[in-house]
Amino acid sequence: MSDMSFLPMLKSFLRERGEIYTVRHYNYRTRLCDIEDIGRCDRRLIRRVNAPVDLDPYVSLSGFPSRQDWWAAVRRFVGPGEDMFLFKVVIKR
Repeated sequence: MSDMSFLPMLKSFLRERGEIYTVRHYNYRTRLCDIEDIGRCDRRLIRRVNAPVDLDPYVSLSGFPSRQDWWAAVRRFVGPGEDMFLFKVVIKR
């Protein structure tokens, strides 16, 4: 099991909704993760992300108000040319 970090507003979203979609620049090999102040979660790879439009079906559970806001946040953490992976994270109850 590995740790996973979120911005405070996204951690709040996950706590309230019980699930969230998140983009990372690395492909996790383990499904279980631990999130500080939330606990154990299930993490599932959804797809590789190649362009902003790839996120459209997932925006409503991203914690962001729009694809543009989500993509801007992704680009702050993922550099040009780096791989991007979309994960669904669900709190284990």
